[in-house]
Amino acid sequence: MVTNTVSEDLHSPIGDDISPSAADAELESSQPLIPSHPTASENGSHAETETGNEHRGAREASLTGLYISHFLSTWNARTYEFAAVVFTVEAFPNTLLPASISGIAQCLAAILFSPSVGAWADRCPSRLESLKKTILVQRIAVLTACACWMVLLWSGSDTSSPHDLGLKWGVLAVIVVLSCIERLAAGGNVAVMERDWVPTLAPAVGGSLHNLNATMRRIDLICKVLAPGFVTLLPMGFSATTVTEKHSVFWSVVVIAMMSLLSPWVEWFSAQRVWSKNELLQAPKTIERVWTNGREANGHNTGGVGQHLRRKMSGVTRFCKSAVLLPTISISLMYVSVLTFSSPMITFLLNSGFTLPVVTAARLFSSILEVSATAVMPWGVKTLRDRPAKYWRPVDEDELGFLEENPSEPSNIDKAEVERVGLWAVWWMTLSLMPAVYGVVGLTSTPETSPAGLPLPYFSIPMLLGVAFSRIGLWTYDLAYSQLQQTLAPASLRGEFTGIEQSFVSTAELLQWTITAILSHPKDFDVLAVISWVSILGAAGCYAWFIRKRRGHLLHVKVSACCKN
Repeated sequence: MVTNTVSEDLHSPIGDDISPSAADAELESSQPLIPSHPTASENGSHAETETGNEHRGAREASLTGLYISHFLSTWNARTYEFAAVVFTVEAFPNTLLPASISGIAQCLAAILFSPSVGAWADRCPSRLESLKKTILVQRIAVLTACACWMVLLWSGSDTSSPHDLGLKWGVLAVIVVLSCIERLAAGGNVAVMERDWVPTLAPAVGGSLHNLNATMRRIDLICKVLAPGFVTLLPMGFSATTVTEKHSVFWSVVVIAMMSLLSPWVEWFSAQRVWSKNELLQAPKTIERVWTNGREANGHNTGGVGQHLRRKMSGVTRFCKSAVLLPTISISLMYVSVLTFSSPMITFLLNSGFTLPVVTAARLFSSILEVSATAVMPWGVKTLRDRPAKYWRPVDEDELGFLEENPSEPSNIDKAEVERVGLWAVWWMTLSLMPAVYGVVGLTSTPETSPAGLPLPYFSIPMLLGVAFSRIGLWTYDLAYSQLQQTLAPASLRGEFTGIEQSFVSTAELLQWTITAILSHPKDFDVLAVISWVSILGAAGCYAWFIRKRRGHLLHVKVSACCKN
């Protein structure tokens, strides 16, 4: 059996043979998203002014709608992510088992099914419909899960009989399944919005792709910072009222459910507004069709299990042969690290004598630096782009992204600059974590006790600052990696590649939790810190290898004119 893969427009005849590069080039050469208007030479300067105003208004409307839809989607995902932890602790006190089961199940679901979700996003002919479906599935999953949480929380944490206990764990099993569905739908939303809508929309809104990516990531990080505080305030607010005091967490679930019920309508309206004003978003997508023994394998008719598995392995094989493999391995290795203000490190800090206010302040400072990375990335690209051309570097254009089939034409991609900013970012993270490892090893190896607060400052301060400043490197690299995924993957495979990327990252997260479970004693955290730094060093090495293969060098060397001659 011979399997050939061709790329063709959704509405093209079955027999047409259109290569991915040709289809992508045709898509990029089509008319701009914002309709053209008469020039000043034809209708005078007044018409030119009106045209500029209309262009500007259309661009602002597109960006506003995009940001509103992305904010609401991210806000709902982040609030439920943290709220589920609070609800679990309330329903199952004095045990970490339910939270661990949910976390492992979600990681496994992402590993197994994210590529399929991404492939579905590629096959869906309408960008608008695929976005609406991911939003709808997310909200239905959260609403159903909230109904289950209401049942658990209203009945209380005590179980009077084995039957009640079994029913309680049965409801939890349903919640875990719904949480897995919500996570997969959120991943599909990322594949559709960030990896398809954003690069398609970028040429029309007049800004660089890295600036648009930075704004989208800034929204995500702000939601990540604010959502836990919002969820924490809900029970506090309901506890202050006599009517809701007894079941304050229950009423917090009601608020989360109402948000999930109302926000989809605003998200859909905002997305519809953006889609209706942009012709490339409305255009049929370039999709991959698989031919088996001379017959087309319809994406909706999966056939036998063997054929289904072969198609999935074919996608993984294409991903592994693509230019984004090494950057994906690099960013996945970063998620093995425990040197971040998440539950393993916070547990270590509290057991080492740090007070909760100190830990909270350190985490807040780290979050501020994370958001600042969304400004560092555009600044770095602009600085490198505007630098005087006085350095010699070899030209290597063997591997071009789908948005760069014609390098001589004007582009808003800044490929070389983005790649180099990513290199600086990953090494910034590697070097920043060296004092953090020093601090952790010092704290765990010092037998003397210190007053609670900030124990052994000559170890504590380098550790806290190192972890905090490393977040600039992480999120700057994350932005660079996002643009590589958008520009180096074929347009018809962006969703599937995003799903495979999510599988890589989830595998790394699962590995982190496994290692943490094995080395669970606080005194073993120094070993975890060393393992984390080695994984970050491996990430830097992978990305440096990628740059070396792409550019033929890692550093620019200044040479004199006589040497160049």
